[in-house]
Amino acid sequence: MQSERLSTIIYLGIVVLFFYLFYKILNPFLITIAWAMVLSITFYPLYKLFLKYVKRSWAASLLTLLAILITIFGPFSYIVSALTGEITSVYITIEEKGIETITNIQSYPKLQELLQQLASYEILKGFDLQEGIVNSLKTVGDYVVKHVSDVFKNAFLLVLNFVIMCLTIYYFLKDGETLTEYLKNLLPFSEEQKRKLVERVKETVIAAVYGQIAVGIAQGTLGWIAFWILGLPSPVFWGTVMAFFSFVPFFGTLLVWGPAVVILILSGSLGKGIGLLLFGVLIISNIDNVLRPLIIGSQAKLHTLLVFFSVLGGIQFLGFLGFILGPLIAALCLSLFEIYIEER
Repeated sequence: MQSERLSTIIYLGIVVLFFYLFYKILNPFLITIAWAMVLSITFYPLYKLFLKYVKRSWAASLLTLLAILITIFGPFSYIVSALTGEITSVYITIEEKGIETITNIQSYPKLQELLQQLASYEILKGFDLQEGIVNSLKTVGDYVVKHVSDVFKNAFLLVLNFVIMCLTIYYFLKDGETLTEYLKNLLPFSEEQKRKLVERVKETVIAAVYGQIAVGIAQGTLGWIAFWILGLPSPVFWGTVMAFFSFVPFFGTLLVWGPAVVILILSGSLGKGIGLLLFGVLIISNIDNVLRPLIIGSQAKLHTLLVFFSVLGGIQFLGFLGFILGPLIAALCLSLFEIYIEER
């Protein structure tokens, strides 16, 4: 009896050890694999459509992968190239008008009174507003340049992860049904319970992706309207950029309308700058907190409040991928709890 218990402990120890080693091996690629899973589930209906006509799983997977690359990275490449030209022109504008505008703003009577009052404090004596703003802009510029160089330093790693993701998507699509059946067989549930779990995963992932797309369209449209009303150049282009940047966690569209606020103020349009700031903070940046929980909750059969917290918590814990995995984990927890209740 004691020898059997010892054998069981040794066996479990070996199993835990190898699972830990397996986790350490996959750990550098878990985010890449997770993105491949999300894209495979999202575009799986397209794969089935291709398979219906080409009759070869490898060919259908290849065509679907090509469609994913064109759909996602085609517009992204165009936006990046267009942004390069826009950022250059913006930099020239700030360089030409920025210091002049700061001087004009500094000469406003009310602001002059405030600056004189502040200058009377011992700690602020000798402080130059214009010099301070210029130095702040230089600091921001140095920060951006430093981090852009970091991106280029990691270019090889980015390309490697991209290739691995494409390869993983190809095999997830080609062998997805076989892999799903294998994982289902490992679960200690009835066939009906396994089917419900798989359906819940598909529904939640697709709902999260569609919810984010809806948020991107809404924020891009609001940004386009705001830029058009304020008379800013290329409102359709910048609205499209906002739609793509809405996928960036925490900052998102702020990376587009935030610099526009600074440019408006530095160009002398103080009222327009404050108006865009208020519209961006109150409307553009908050529309996702309303739309995403509603869409994901209705499609994934989750309460809106639970979706709200699972998305925010997921992004904080898992980064960008959290807006999908957060609601997915919440949905799976509820499903497992429901299975437990049924078994009782």
